[in-house]
Amino acid sequence: MSRNPEVVRARILDAAQAEFMAEGFAAASTNRILERFGGSKPTMFRHFPTKRALFEAVVGRIAERWRDAVVMDDAHADDPQGWLERFAQRALSWILTDESIFVGRMAIAEGHLFPEVGDTYRRLAVDPLNALVAARLDAWTQAGILSCMEPDRDALSFFDLTLAGMVSRRLYRVEAGFDEAAIAEHARRCARLFLDGCRLRPLPTAP
Repeated sequence: MSRNPEVVRARILDAAQAEFMAEGFAAASTNRILERFGGSKPTMFRHFPTKRALFEAVVGRIAERWRDAVVMDDAHADDPQGWLERFAQRALSWILTDESIFVGRMAIAEGHLFPEVGDTYRRLAVDPLNALVAARLDAWTQAGILSCMEPDRDALSFFDLTLAGMVSRRLYRVEAGFDEAAIAEHARRCARLFLDGCRLRPLPTAP
């Protein structure tokens, strides 16, 4: 068994995530987490002194994975439709996974107990991705392609349009429409609708 602290930490979080996803926070057992981990109790509690600390770390790791899954280095920055479609597809493909939906369910069921968990998810995943989209909207506006006077708010609107409905359906266990083709079509339509509202248009002429 590896003694590398990062490896040990990852194994503990794997065990904790499996337990939390199976049982929720309240019913989760640190003894079962310890059994899943297969290491010693002092080792586990040296890394994470409480069940709450374990839960926060699990949520933080899921958030970081979502942020890291949406890498846009290969997207054409001069093609707003294509760029936004690709961003939406990658964001949706990750946020609709079981572990990401688990965070949403915990936020609904037990979020009042863990306000910091929502803050962690927003800080590690939502804010960086929102900033990524906002920077693109601002660049396209500066280039005269779009008209986004408030890129941060417009980026948030794109998130709402693209992600919120799909996540809600997944949270409430509506099973249809989450395959790769459906996600691609949803991303295409949302990007087109969003961009239609941001297109530069000539000013109306006075009567």
